[in-house]
Amino acid sequence: MIETFVSRPNWAPPVIEQKLLPFYATLQEFGFNPNTIGKNQTPLRSPFEDVRRLMARCKCTIVLGLPQIFIESGTVKHAPVQEKFTLATEWNQIEATMSLMHDLPTLVLLHNSVSPRGIFERGAANIFVHDFDCLASDWLDGVKPALRSLRAEVSST
Repeated sequence: MIETFVSRPNWAPPVIEQKLLPFYATLQEFGFNPNTIGKNQTPLRSPFEDVRRLMARCKCTIVLGLPQIFIESGTVKHAPVQEKFTLATEWNQIEATMSLMHDLPTLVLLHNSVSPRGIFERGAANIFVHDFDCLASDWLDGVKPALRSLRAEVSST
């Protein structure tokens, strides 16, 4: 099994959390052993240190940009928010950057309900951002080619 760091929030909307169960089964079918602090890895230190140590044991990273922060009002860069939008957890930003700095093969998946900011913005980093919608019945079919590519990348390093 390929030890894999999975960057994702520990909480996701229940309907999305339920739809992720087949994703984890698919990861195992592809030979990935997913590891996430707070999900299947118990935190022992500061979050940053736990992530650093776990990532050092892993051969690749999968970043799941899931809806986590729901913005309904306020300002962005001193401009009033005109429409509601959703952001991923800030830990996706930290963990994806750490993975890239460690030169780990990194697969970035962004749920289509999440605004593409920071690491999820195409062109912000030397990675491709794959869109997905786990609420669609065939969403795993769209993710499988990216998993095959990640597995091939890990095998070649």
